[in-house]
Amino acid sequence: MYKKVVLTVIIVSVILGFGGCIKFKSSETKVTDLGGVFFTDDRFETWHTKSLLMTPGEQPGSISNTDVYFMKFDPSDDQTIYTGTRADGLFYSYNSGQGWNKLKNLPTGFVRDMAIDPENKCRLYAAVHTRIFKSEDCGRTWKKIFYSDNPEIKISSMDIDWYSPEVLYAGLTDGTLLKTVNRGESWSLSKKFENRVHKIMVDPYDTRVVYAGILEKGLFRTDDKGENWLDLNKAMDDYKNADEFYDFSLSKSRRDMIIYANDYGVLRSYDKGQTWMPIELVTQPGEERIYSVEIDPQSENYIYYSTDEAVYKSIDGGDSWVVKKTPTTRVVGEFLIHPKDGSKVYVGVKQMKK
Repeated sequence: MYKKVVLTVIIVSVILGFGGCIKFKSSETKVTDLGGVFFTDDRFETWHTKSLLMTPGEQPGSISNTDVYFMKFDPSDDQTIYTGTRADGLFYSYNSGQGWNKLKNLPTGFVRDMAIDPENKCRLYAAVHTRIFKSEDCGRTWKKIFYSDNPEIKISSMDIDWYSPEVLYAGLTDGTLLKTVNRGESWSLSKKFENRVHKIMVDPYDTRVVYAGILEKGLFRTDDKGENWLDLNKAMDDYKNADEFYDFSLSKSRRDMIIYANDYGVLRSYDKGQTWMPIELVTQPGEERIYSVEIDPQSENYIYYSTDEAVYKSIDGGDSWVVKKTPTTRVVGEFLIHPKDGSKVYVGVKQMKK
């Protein structure tokens, strides 16, 4: 009876947004339908909710009803985290996810991506629907710096040049990839792809190198800041449906290493995508939909990927895997690994939509 009472208290606390710990080392794991942010400080042996919404002067709320689309650390402050949602706007935490605040004066809705200036933490960029906004005062006020005049064409991805942060890249749902060299005062066309620019990543070792993941068209790379683009899919012809893009991650501990998740499975390259080899997974190629893949920034041997109901963890570079069931019916769509302590991982969960 005592155990039942304790379990009830934990579940109620989670729903109210006060956090909780969901252990799941056995088949007795309790699965909820909570959204928002989860956290583990032992690489998925235990889970905690991190969805407390701070509402000054009111009762604490929760972001556990949101679908999280992305999460990012402030590159100059690893206690500051930003979380973009499908329908509820952009949230931030200045205390490592212990409490969240909503960024005011930014349109509420689908925030697909953002960028934080590595030299000025108060300079933020956010992609909301058809527009890109910039803030120079830590999100207190926002200025529109780009918009699509076609309501069907949304801003789908962004990244910033960490060496020259006046350079910013933005991808659109119609395949357009834009670049600015003056913090958004003007924009130029870098490349017109055939489908949505789903993800942009500037190389962590050389900002002349930028990668773009294109929905249903695979992976591309530029070595000259977007002047020319290389099709990396040509080197993947031996892997069926590898051009069906899901996600990719760049290693920060080993130069030129990429992990690329696609309809075939997970491929790895050690030479910026010139050659690829498959990582042997627990499941057969193409058997499961992969939603997100990530590499520990401190060690390329720690790799994670998520499917409909589980997180897969490898501590030996993909030679073996441990499967951890997720504590929610929503999928893990985003991994955010602490830049200094890889045992701490935040995950954003969302409803199963493409």
